[in-house]
Amino acid sequence: MPQSKQVCPICNRPVPPFERYPRYVCADCAGRVTSPDGRALKFFNESLSGGYLAFYADDGTPYNSHECVIDGIRCYADEARFGGIVIQVV
Repeated sequence: MPQSKQVCPICNRPVPPFERYPRYVCADCAGRVTSPDGRALKFFNESLSGGYLAFYADDGTPYNSHECVIDGIRCYADEARFGGIVIQVV
């Protein structure tokens, strides 16, 4: 049975229910994502057909991991099923 309610696991704000991603974070929290050492990150699809790319926001160098942190909480970023990037709490 599909979920009727879902909240961001970081800030507890309501988010649209998404059964495939039960622990995905809201856009506001995703905007605060950092590497484990505290550097801001940006995520992108590699092309129109998908893929996953991550870069340090301050200098644009590649970030070769999916591990990330939001407000001290361990998260994982990856390509979403139909495009875009999804960040979920680990």
